Amino acid sequence: MEIDHSTLQAELNRVLSSRCFRSRKRLCKFLSYIVEETLQGRRGGINQYSIAINAFGKAADFDAGDNPLVRVQAGRLRTRLQEYYDTEGRFNPIQIDVPSGSYCPVFERRKMLSPGSALTDGLREISQSQGPGIVCIPRSFAVDETVGWPFINRLTRDYVTALSRFNYCQVMLADAALQHRANWPEDAWLQYGADFALFFDLHTAEQGYGLKCSLVCSRNRQVVWAHSFSLSHDYSADAIRQVYKRIANDTAGVEKGLALTYWARQLLDSGKPVAPHHRVMVSMRRYCWDIGIDTFRIALRACEQRLEQYPDDVQALSLFADYCRGEYMMKYQQITPLYPHTAEAVGKLLQLAPENAYSHLFQAMLYLFTEDAAECETALERALAINSLDNHLNNLAGLAYMGIGEWEKGAALVQDCIDTSPLYPDWYHIGLCVSCYRTGHYLAAMREAKKIRLRHVWAPMLRAAIYQHANSTDKGRQEYERLKNEYPNFVQDADELTRSLPRSSGQLVRQLWTPLLQHSPENRHPVTDEN
Repeated sequence: MEIDHSTLQAELNRVLSSRCFRSRKRLCKFLSYIVEETLQGRRGGINQYSIAINAFGKAADFDAGDNPLVRVQAGRLRTRLQEYYDTEGRFNPIQIDVPSGSYCPVFERRKMLSPGSALTDGLREISQSQGPGIVCIPRSFAVDETVGWPFINRLTRDYVTALSRFNYCQVMLADAALQHRANWPEDAWLQYGADFALFFDLHTAEQGYGLKCSLVCSRNRQVVWAHSFSLSHDYSADAIRQVYKRIANDTAGVEKGLALTYWARQLLDSGKPVAPHHRVMVSMRRYCWDIGIDTFRIALRACEQRLEQYPDDVQALSLFADYCRGEYMMKYQQITPLYPHTAEAVGKLLQLAPENAYSHLFQAMLYLFTEDAAECETALERALAINSLDNHLNNLAGLAYMGIGEWEKGAALVQDCIDTSPLYPDWYHIGLCVSCYRTGHYLAAMREAKKIRLRHVWAPMLRAAIYQHANSTDKGRQEYERLKNEYPNFVQDADELTRSLPRSSGQLVRQLWTPLLQHSPENRHPVTDEN
């Protein structure tokens, strides 16, 4: 069956925007040239010389016999295409290939997968760790279809483009051509075989549109998450951005995203071995559910084992760097020495994924270790410019800003993450608690401290310390006794927690805890409410 040009162009765009290709400009130019020439019916003119001149910008006297440039790049292109279709593009209905011995692309429809088959697709050797696949399906129920369909199709397409910058899910756009089939949207589910469908349903409202988004599990058709939004008729980038941020946080977010949660629980509850390329993501998810040294150790070891076998696994490298960040904040004593291990992981990330926001976020963390505030801020700005929708990234950037003394900017980022959705980790309040204490707003700091339920010495120590500073004697005594019972070595733990923090924030936290650690109730401050 012949594949129409719009479908092939959409597939080319998906490949070019993928992590496998978007930072490799020469391969993107190579693939774009040969695909577009083929679509224009000029397949016969594709050869080493035409590629060198038109794709790589070489001079007219280019000699393919003396210069192996095109042959070398063709080999790299084939490798990258195989990598892409083994990982991010594993659900795509179309595959672009460049057979060995030729420079002309071929296009093939891929075998349809049954819904849920992504959960049990065997133990294939895949070199990149993966999370669940989500196919985004636009549907219009607007009164005026001629206006409603272009609106929802554009909104969904832009969302998929934005989510291509996220690390932990493979997000795809359903082929709009399928919408005209009688069996829509079932055909889309069959075509992509993704773990979830995310429906974008547009309705006509009294003023503007109503948008209902629903995340549905492909295996059992259960609605995992749903939320409704109000939109104006005008396509406002600012308004749409907030919608995207909420959807991304609740579905594809690394810490509380329900797609990752539901997917991981299904794999664990199935009773079957978890595929090797899923183990890093599943162990990460278990750590997010129950933050503690035991789950941290398991997740870290899964990462280390994966990287021993596949040292260029970007997902595993990114999570390892994130665990270095966790080690820095929680002092589990599982990654030692911390700085060299972090530097090695970040160096590889910047080499393998220079356009990945997390590569620059973790580079900022390295500068935080060495208290290079200017370079840290530059790296943070770069990370946020690449992906400003990821709340996990935004929260860590906020903490880093606090670490270099940009308290207001950091607190604003963290607060924005909390305001985005009710689904967020309670430990986000740690940074806000310390920030409120810094400005003398002890009641506000106390309110933040009460919201922290993290199973770590940070939570009860902050509560006990803030109660003392706020002259809440009885509550402070109760929290202090609880702290002593649960963490008998809390004095040493507190010293360890603050030892390697940046100078300014370390001094602030030590000041906060000093009365508690010295058992000196006299050193209390009067209650100061918010201005």
